[in-house]
Amino acid sequence: MQDKQKQDQGVLGIFAGLGILPQMLIEDCQRMGRKFFIFLLEGENYEIDYSPFSPVKLCYGEVEKFLSIVRANEIKDLVFIGAVTKPNFSSLKVDKRGALLLTKILASKILGDDAVLRAVIKFFEKEGLKIIPINQLLKDLAPKKSILSKLHPSKEEMLDIEIAVRAIRAMSYFDIGQAVVVAQKQIIAVEALEGTDNMISRCAGLKVEYKEGAILVKLKKAKQSAKADLPTIGVDTIKNCNAAAIKGIAIQAGATLIVNKEEVLRLVDELGMFLIAI
Repeated sequence: MQDKQKQDQGVLGIFAGLGILPQMLIEDCQRMGRKFFIFLLEGENYEIDYSPFSPVKLCYGEVEKFLSIVRANEIKDLVFIGAVTKPNFSSLKVDKRGALLLTKILASKILGDDAVLRAVIKFFEKEGLKIIPINQLLKDLAPKKSILSKLHPSKEEMLDIEIAVRAIRAMSYFDIGQAVVVAQKQIIAVEALEGTDNMISRCAGLKVEYKEGAILVKLKKAKQSAKADLPTIGVDTIKNCNAAAIKGIAIQAGATLIVNKEEVLRLVDELGMFLIAI
């Protein structure tokens, strides 16, 4: 039964971005005996050596080449995993199919990054590909609702978290970031283009004001597709929060990924922080 299930899965196309998530997915495929095919972006500074897997490097805009490889290798399932450097769309060199996709991207860009991602996903789905959410493949990375740390948030801290949740849901309609820092019923910082870690660093200068009572809350945006760019935390997030005197973290259950989960939980407990999936 298990062997038949492996055959039914088919070849998984892995469009790898930066970070260790692609490597984790490869290792999972190897454990499960699933065949995979790696695509990389030309010009990205990858920390991981993918050469043992004979990856194909593609430039932004080489859509026809990508689709021809997909069909030649009978790839039906595709996952976008890891961060990528945003290109300058106005200067891209594209093939015919790439020009069509670029038109859709530019039409969506005014609506924000989430709309761009949805346009890209819809384009490839119309080409017959099934885009698989990361949390369906690496299920252990996105915890269910639970308190993950030894330390539990207080009732007052849960109220702060609820304020942050309402703020993220309201702001996400304007494609503003996935995270905020909240303290004493006030929003201290909002994630913008700089990303979560840089937002946390900004908070370090305010820690005297909030007296080490701040909380990081990170959720999927209201209209964000689950098929790409899910919110993620890791060891660096915990270290940066500690440096900024942020004592707790709340993430969205089933949607926020925890990279290096065991190390993250060990560090959270060691530093006397709390981590909760809501």
